[in-house]
Amino acid sequence: MLYFHIENAIKEILMLDLYTSQAYNLENLINIINQINTMKPVKLALLSYLAKIVKEGKSIPSIAQLGKELGLSNASVREQLEVARQLELVEVKTKTGIQVSPFSINPAICLASKYGIEINPELLWDLLSVRQHLELAYWQEAVVKLSNEDVEYLGSLVESAMAKIGKRPLVAPIQEHREFHLSIYRPLNNTYLNGILEAYWDLFHESEVRLYNDQTSLINVWNHHQKIYQAIASKQYEVGYQALRTHFELVRTNSKATLKQRFE
Repeated sequence: MLYFHIENAIKEILMLDLYTSQAYNLENLINIINQINTMKPVKLALLSYLAKIVKEGKSIPSIAQLGKELGLSNASVREQLEVARQLELVEVKTKTGIQVSPFSINPAICLASKYGIEINPELLWDLLSVRQHLELAYWQEAVVKLSNEDVEYLGSLVESAMAKIGKRPLVAPIQEHREFHLSIYRPLNNTYLNGILEAYWDLFHESEVRLYNDQTSLINVWNHHQKIYQAIASKQYEVGYQALRTHFELVRTNSKATLKQRFE
């Protein structure tokens, strides 16, 4: 429908009035062009422009110049820039201007999920399920790509986590837990997979403290991680896969109410 209206508007610009045989004057042309601009998907205008800039390797102009090129007011440009900033597609700084950031789906997932979880905390459990299924689905493809350095890094994370668990007072190895899982799948270089998994850990950061807040549960969890690491190191990938499944089943036995406490 949008393109139909634009096409008709363009035809009006080019054709002569068949009844009066007079061309449209400049004022009429400007009015029709403005109508076309209002028909454009304005909310996507800046994002499309930024994508083009990235592909061409150019720098982003000022807000005033953006407005001229996109046919938008400075206020509209600022509004769209704020959307891009919230999605972490750009950084807007006083001295350096507008800078494009590397693309990640993580900020968009987190931004929408935080809103959704406030409405319905059960969504947090849904995200946990998605993350677990993705890790299991990509396991075999990921582990065969791990380098010796990657495997050594997994081992160092297990050692660091065990050391923290043994401290008094107890220190939950939250960062090690995040890194252990993410490091297995990074070699795939799958932007969407990495973004979804990272979003999970960002949203679950505080919840993990509630889930694993005693030494017994932490030791149990990290014994499974140690089995996963040892299986990867010895290339017994099916053994590692089963250890991962068991670890996930252990997580699912935790009460959903425990997960939701953060948001209530």
